[in-house]
Amino acid sequence: MLKKLHKIIGISVCLIVIHLSITGAVLMYPSVFKLQDTYFSNSYLYNLYDMYKSSDVRVLEGVDEDVGVIKSKIITSDMVLETNAADIIGVLKIDNFIFVLNKEKILLIEESDYELEIIKEKNIPFVAKSIGGGENEVLIQAADENIYAIKTSLDFSLLREGNINYEENVLATPDEETASYYLLQVQGPGVQALRLFADLHNGRFFGPFAMFIFFVTSMLIVFLSLSGSYMAMRPSIKRYFYNLKKKNRQ
Repeated sequence: MLKKLHKIIGISVCLIVIHLSITGAVLMYPSVFKLQDTYFSNSYLYNLYDMYKSSDVRVLEGVDEDVGVIKSKIITSDMVLETNAADIIGVLKIDNFIFVLNKEKILLIEESDYELEIIKEKNIPFVAKSIGGGENEVLIQAADENIYAIKTSLDFSLLREGNINYEENVLATPDEETASYYLLQVQGPGVQALRLFADLHNGRFFGPFAMFIFFVTSMLIVFLSLSGSYMAMRPSIKRYFYNLKKKNRQ
């Protein structure tokens, strides 16, 4: 019975054992297989690992400022800052200050030589539509088309003049080369081969169900090892006790 069970389980898990053995062997020698220097950047892996794609990148249209937006992240001068501001609708950079706007709040970011830092944050008392500039002022257009001036203190003042020179800063999807540049700052050149093989080995690449199957397989391998050792040693053990019993009878 044990021999039959050993055979059935061995055949059932052999493919997974081969998979674990090959991926495990590759992971033991990452430098030989160049796992740390190899990256994959296809859209399937980006979706699988929930990574950003070129379509997630936006830059200021028609402005020479080095500012990129990826979801809630701001990228400038090879520095990345997580703002935690969802649905960013506008960005304006003046000197070493960056105004970041969504529909409900505005953030003021200060850029230094070494880092980006949020120095002020304020909820907006109206629904914002866009941010732009005009006559050396930072202006915000509300959903009702009213224009507000804003200072670095993040205090608002409604402009009532009829002729306001407002130039909106528009966030647009850039070309592939520019998008790749900003993606590189946030997540590197793609999925590292070392990470990919590690996830293949432990089953995370295939999802929770596969991870459970791999776990069960690991337990079955322990059973196969013990049962195989027992069946291999059983004849010798039986022979030993048989000879011992025979010797005692003599």
